[in-house]
Amino acid sequence: MERIEADVCVVGAGYAGLTAAWRLHGEGRSVVVLEARDRVGGRVWTQDRPDGGVFERGGGWIAPKHDAFRGLLNEFGIGTYKTYDAGHHLLIGEGKVRKYKGLIPKISPWAVISIARAQLKLDRLAKQVPLEAPWTAKKAAEWDATPISSWIERSQISSGIARDLFECATRGLFTAENGLGDVSFLHLLYLIHSHGSINTLFSIRNGSQDSLIEGGAGRAARAIADALGSSVRLSAPVTRIAHSSDRVSVESAELTVDARHAVVAVPPELAGVIEWDPVLPDDRRALYSNFVAGPESKALLVYDEPFWRADGFSGQTAGPGTAAEVTLDASPSSGTPGVIASFTFGPVAKRFDSLDAAVRRKAVIDELAARLGPRAAEPLDYIETVWFEEPWTRGCSMAHLPPGILTRYGHLLREPLDTVHFAGTETASISHGAIDGAIRSGERAAAEILSA
Repeated sequence: MERIEADVCVVGAGYAGLTAAWRLHGEGRSVVVLEARDRVGGRVWTQDRPDGGVFERGGGWIAPKHDAFRGLLNEFGIGTYKTYDAGHHLLIGEGKVRKYKGLIPKISPWAVISIARAQLKLDRLAKQVPLEAPWTAKKAAEWDATPISSWIERSQISSGIARDLFECATRGLFTAENGLGDVSFLHLLYLIHSHGSINTLFSIRNGSQDSLIEGGAGRAARAIADALGSSVRLSAPVTRIAHSSDRVSVESAELTVDARHAVVAVPPELAGVIEWDPVLPDDRRALYSNFVAGPESKALLVYDEPFWRADGFSGQTAGPGTAAEVTLDASPSSGTPGVIASFTFGPVAKRFDSLDAAVRRKAVIDELAARLGPRAAEPLDYIETVWFEEPWTRGCSMAHLPPGILTRYGHLLREPLDTVHFAGTETASISHGAIDGAIRSGERAAAEILSA
């Protein structure tokens, strides 16, 4: 076994780990990054296409206020471009296809009012949740004991398509395997405050899906890895971490890194399955075993051109409960090829993921053809990523907290363990759950080490 020394060993080469390593490297610290996958980026997966383009298989969007992400892109001269959203959007439900523009679908006025009231109330309650310590909110215990599904039931959101749409959008934030009954209402409020408003989370224009990155969201991750060179070790899953008050030893199958500090920047569930010496305290084990991600699948359908644009459609569609619950235009800035990104979340993703891949493919294509016309039935390429089956991710887009966990164990999210520090989008107080949050968490972990 190879054994090397470094100032800091970073576990995980997603944006959190790479940012921590990059900032430490910039301050003259020696770093080694151990990554289980054969690529960098983590839940951001930009895959090269034979024609020189890319497939964006994981996280890909950036919001106007994602300053940390934009700053990192600027460091490497990487630009962004607006997500295409001109034309009509489509909402499928109750046996109807509703065509609309703007933010409000053509549902009954009462249904629109009920959703607007619910969102206003959520924004108001979210402001009462302290970002650095959500467990200290005045009503934290009450909200943490309440599943999101229970709040929605009491929210007076009009039944039918309005509730289906709101529930689908919220499931898309957490992707819990068994639905929103598995997610704490306090976690939802924390997420909303972290992004400014629930409308930001749901929106394209000026929201979380506002823009895409030239060359793919993983481009900056690759640039950092290239700059760090041999300090980034791929296909090196960490199996054991031995820690004390002044040293840490991080082991993989073929390499051990002895360091003064470590940064663990992997999804919480994966942090919990590493062998720790001394063993993790019971409260940390409880946090990591309960802080898990859920099923989410993303399919990319590639066409020679974005034909839907000429037909007057934006590519943005929603069909709650279908094989294509949400779709967005994910075409490159050049406009060719045309790319539609299709998503399923939580129990819907779990149901379709249990089917044969060919059956899933047909179901998604049939949905797109019914919405956008017969040309959608003949994609040039179809690329699907079932994130729940990715062994070094175990679900997307982020881990969710079930009722009762955040108030009991939330204080451990960012708290170091001896000389081991923790990063990852789940630990971020701003842009929690987003790529921007992952980058912010890496910068925080680096700052902790530099000030130690």
